[in-house]
Amino acid sequence: MLDRPARRLGELGFMVLLVALAATAAPAHAAFPGRNGPIAFAQAAGSGFYPPTFEQSRLARARPGQGTARILLECQHAGGVPRGGDCTGTSYRSPAYSPDGRALVFDAGERLAVMDAGGGPVRLLPATTADDGEPAFSPDGRLIVFSGANDRGTTDVYVRRLDGGDALVVVYDAGEPAWSSKGRLAYVRNGNVYTADPSGRRRRFVTSGISPDWSPHGTRLALVRPSPRLVNDGPHGRIYTVGARGRGLRRIGRARLASNPVWSPDGRWIAYDGFDLGVFAKRLRSRSPALAVAPTGYGGSSFIDSFHPTWRPIPSR
Repeated sequence: MLDRPARRLGELGFMVLLVALAATAAPAHAAFPGRNGPIAFAQAAGSGFYPPTFEQSRLARARPGQGTARILLECQHAGGVPRGGDCTGTSYRSPAYSPDGRALVFDAGERLAVMDAGGGPVRLLPATTADDGEPAFSPDGRLIVFSGANDRGTTDVYVRRLDGGDALVVVYDAGEPAWSSKGRLAYVRNGNVYTADPSGRRRRFVTSGISPDWSPHGTRLALVRPSPRLVNDGPHGRIYTVGARGRGLRRIGRARLASNPVWSPDGRWIAYDGFDLGVFAKRLRSRSPALAVAPTGYGGSSFIDSFHPTWRPIPSR
């Protein structure tokens, strides 16, 4: 059982910082805009029938259309550990770049972790709940927002400093948080997207959907509206963009089984993962097909699955 009152109480200085962030939006150039770098993503691979006799969990990166990925971090669950130390049972997912593109925060199993954008050394963050996940950086790179398991069978949204201190729950029974360059949080509750300030106040309903991600300048959101015909197959559907106040809903591309859309730093592309297909990047306002980034495939007794993309910003000089 989680100690709910203890989770909610933060140090006075931390509360003051959150109030300050809510009152003054961060400048856009301090957050995610920039030139397009490579796309990082999570990947699972293995061989053997279920349960696999050999399985790997990775973080890797690649550029759209190039077909070659660089492994940033890898855990081998049988037969040795090529990289990352003793990581039996670890599953990497949900990577997110820092605003300057120099660091990655990600879900390393039950805890969150941070590492250099080029890979290695990994720093595990203190656990806040029994299962922390879905992290994202604040515009100044000093804080992260993330989801944590609660005792009601859902998740709550937390904010914490990267350099230590207590985590503060800002929204109960919500998940999939994202932090905009203008200082607003987006999150999902009961299949709907909402926004709030970093302290969880000034909440606003945006539209129905899941997996929100802010555009580089914090004016629009990309999201997924799951297909009602595929409820049992997970949260896959069509990608849309919408204004931060819920206006101007627009469908993106023709993919019907997409999930986890993310904006490019220049705002001209959206990367996503397709059900049983892999990671792709689609140029907005173009009829050209989406470019492949990383594969998903099954053959014989082996498999590879690529998912959860995030696009590295390269700050303009």
